[in-house]
Amino acid sequence: MKVLLILWLALLGSAASAQQVPYTFSILPLDNATHKVVYTAVVPVADASKDQLFSRAQEWSAQQVRDYKATELRNNQEVGVVRTRITRKKGQEAYTYAVSVSVKDGFYKYLITNILYTEPDYLRVGKYSTGPTTTSIEKIVYTRPSKYRDQKLTEVDAHAKKIINDLIQTMLHKPTDDLATQW
Repeated sequence: MKVLLILWLALLGSAASAQQVPYTFSILPLDNATHKVVYTAVVPVADASKDQLFSRAQEWSAQQVRDYKATELRNNQEVGVVRTRITRKKGQEAYTYAVSVSVKDGFYKYLITNILYTEPDYLRVGKYSTGPTTTSIEKIVYTRPSKYRDQKLTEVDAHAKKIINDLIQTMLHKPTDDLATQW
């Protein structure tokens, strides 16, 4: 009886200690309400008007079209919104990000959502496949943890942070004076 009591207390203690460390199942930021991956932030830019920030956002969008496969979805200067869909390829795999930049006087807000992952058809060996398959990244987020899953989520996170870094650098860009360039 004493042995059973000791074993029961040991199991109870190990279960309690296991619950103290929360399980982190995704490195990607998840929205608490929708349970979708969302990268967003409001960034202040001192001494920048809405029109200046809008033109910088358009410049950034045009740069993405040159550097990656990107599509400008909608630009609305009256509202101050630039929307772009960016696709980054890695071999036969592709990651697609829907990016929205909203501008106001003195700050802008970026929003990256609807991240899609396209896997090549050779990943499904032994199954009939007509070509690549595209799914939302949440399908990978909510699967069983594995090295493959962690690798894909790390790649998605690295790409998203690169997009954000490029955006921040372009939005903080201050035009140079003509006199400074002449010297």
